[in-house]
Amino acid sequence: MNNWVLELEKLKIKEKFSVEEWENRGLNPSEKSLCVTLEKSFNDLLTNLISASNTKKSDKEIENLFEHYFNKIKTDELDTEESEFVVDYFDEIAKIFNIPNINEKLNIWTYGIEDYDHEKAEKEDSERVLAEERKRHEIISTECTNCKTQLKTFILERDNSFPSFEIDIIKCVKCSELNLLDKGAGIKRYRFLDYELLEELPKEEYDLAKALKRLKQLKEQK
Repeated sequence: MNNWVLELEKLKIKEKFSVEEWENRGLNPSEKSLCVTLEKSFNDLLTNLISASNTKKSDKEIENLFEHYFNKIKTDELDTEESEFVVDYFDEIAKIFNIPNINEKLNIWTYGIEDYDHEKAEKEDSERVLAEERKRHEIISTECTNCKTQLKTFILERDNSFPSFEIDIIKCVKCSELNLLDKGAGIKRYRFLDYELLEELPKEEYDLAKALKRLKQLKEQK
């Protein structure tokens, strides 16, 4: 059994919308009927993803399955806090698979950004997203070394006990330039916008010099 399946099985048996989980987010639990529905829907998704992993489905097939359940579960009937809770679980599942296209599209599906190729629409939607997210979350921005776009990381939850584990290699969605990102310590949960996560370099193995060398290697492969 591969690591993907083990992680998915672990999440499946977890009571994802229990009273304790709501309270851990500092929220009052939603209606029991809604929690039961969300729990069942996520378990159906996880069951199908486990099956897809065992039958070696392609990344595209997994992505389509992921998108189907995202559209089914994240509906307009959810309030802001419920919607954020749901998206965080999708984010957790996406990170298990580490399929770049899913990580990118999760942000698109979440924030309603239809097409990164249309500069005007991108700017308007990004400004709207940032205005909304700044009210709720801290944002870390790093400038793309090529096109100067601000590559944004939304900090959903901080915990000072969390060390800084890795240096990320990220790709700007606007110009495809590769960049380094060190988010720093104390970040428990996050999402990102305007970039794709390509590699996570463990700090136990990579200092800044080695990370820059790996970045150069990837750029030369493009």
